[in-house]
Amino acid sequence: MTCLRPALKVGMLFCLSAVMGVSAVAGPTLTLDDLLRLGLTANPAVLAARDQVAAARGMAEAARAFPNPEISGQAGHGEERDVPDPHAGPVYSIALNQPLEYPMVRAPRIDAADASMRAADAARQSFENDAAAAIKLAYYDLLRRQAEASAAQEDLQLTQQIRDSIALRHSTGESPKFDLITAETELLNARKNRDMAALRVQQARASLRQAVGKPIPEEARVVGELPSSVTLPALETLQEELRRRNPELQRTEAESHAAESRVDLEKAQRLPKISLLAQHDVDPTLSSSRVGMAVTIPIWDRRSGQVMQAQAELARTRNLLDSQRLSLGETLAAAYGRFQIASSQVALLEHELLAQAAAAQKIAEAAYRYGERGILDWLNAQRTYRAARNELIAARYDLAAVVVEIDRIRAQPVSTMASPPP
Repeated sequence: MTCLRPALKVGMLFCLSAVMGVSAVAGPTLTLDDLLRLGLTANPAVLAARDQVAAARGMAEAARAFPNPEISGQAGHGEERDVPDPHAGPVYSIALNQPLEYPMVRAPRIDAADASMRAADAARQSFENDAAAAIKLAYYDLLRRQAEASAAQEDLQLTQQIRDSIALRHSTGESPKFDLITAETELLNARKNRDMAALRVQQARASLRQAVGKPIPEEARVVGELPSSVTLPALETLQEELRRRNPELQRTEAESHAAESRVDLEKAQRLPKISLLAQHDVDPTLSSSRVGMAVTIPIWDRRSGQVMQAQAELARTRNLLDSQRLSLGETLAAAYGRFQIASSQVALLEHELLAQAAAAQKIAEAAYRYGERGILDWLNAQRTYRAARNELIAARYDLAAVVVEIDRIRAQPVSTMASPPP
């Protein structure tokens, strides 16, 4: 009987997973950078977030505008009364009203608008970071499913070889009918696993298309491999990056500054409003020009409600900022702990458990060939190897997923990710 090998080595498995697809037709290849570029330049949701920044920029420009003058005019016909020889002719009046603006009103209004624009830009960055994280997670999930599909296909081929070998031994009387039935049952189970793995690949591709937000050709091949090790800075460095770059904190800080400026604005608007007036009147017997001033006296409306509302909004944003700092810091610390656990699991599975499972499978195969063990022992050893290999695939995905989460929290540039060491 031909000596059966347990399976291809796990390194070759992950290389094969990069090109594993449902269709055998060669198509364009897409890397993670290609998917990120597509998702961040053509995704309508991302473009809508950028449009929101443009709208905020327009509001900031509008806040810098000076109040426009108001010109009014009237025209008609006039005639003197109660005079022996009345004069008659056209009459008209032209008036100009120019509101004046205090610097203590204009400055906080501009500051509030600028802070709102910064908040909108930070919200845009936060949205893009979330979109990039979703693309990365969908990408690594597809790589995981492709690796599982490749492994399931190898399992099917190996199980088919086992079944054919046992069928040959059964035909010569060297193996009982029970062994053949068991091998055929195992073959059916391997086919079922292969079909389910192929379906999960299709589902992962659909999730990736949804995350990218643009159609991806069905024949396109997503290439890459799950990381086996990732290097990250120390937790203290990550916490510092979080405080310095996280867009959620930047947005709340900008909103807090905007609320503070609005408090100053509402207080400044208690001042009397002043407008310059100029008027020129012409009638059949008289032409006159006047200048003056209009003052709005804040007697009844002292804007107490508006000031209270602005102060409450300022307190809310400050409390929200403190809450976000605490929450994000704890989330990052928890994610860093998961990263350390995932790294240890990958190292343990890859360098110890998987190698031991492969060695046990070889021993069980040799023992079966020499009649020292039954078919069940061989198949159990093969299942143990499969389980260890699938656990390694899942552990590598978990490692990639937690690194994506850490990069999202610390606002790592979306075009890059913490890379495996060379």
